[in-house]
Amino acid sequence: MKHLLLWGFILLVASNLTTGISQESKEQEEIKKAIMDYYHEGHVKSDPTLYNQILHDEWKFFYLDDEGKLITIDKETYKSWYKQGKVNPALKWETMFYYIDVSKHNAAVKIRIKNQEFGYIDHFNMMKISGKWWIVNKISHKL
Repeated sequence: MKHLLLWGFILLVASNLTTGISQESKEQEEIKKAIMDYYHEGHVKSDPTLYNQILHDEWKFFYLDDEGKLITIDKETYKSWYKQGKVNPALKWETMFYYIDVSKHNAAVKIRIKNQEFGYIDHFNMMKISGKWWIVNKISHKL
């Protein structure tokens, strides 16, 4: 009887762990898709409208300039750097995911985005708001 109860408990715990892992995996796939569809493609197409689908309105970008000074950029300024029609079709963009750490409605994501001319390591803090994943801030450095 003890063994039967023990096995029942183990199966219950394993089932809950599997469900939790499967939900986290689902969230990670949603995050990857959102980043690739909007952030990656925003770079590839130099299309600032794509960023509206992934960068939250309160989004901020933080980086250190060449002198080590902290620079903060808002969403509208960031989007102004991208202009449709200024695309170099010879550039081959690549995005690699280092990790996606999901905890309830929050996620931390580290990616590398690059082409033949330049590349960056980006760290995103993301939140799932009203069923959609948003980047709420980014820190970055050049490769």
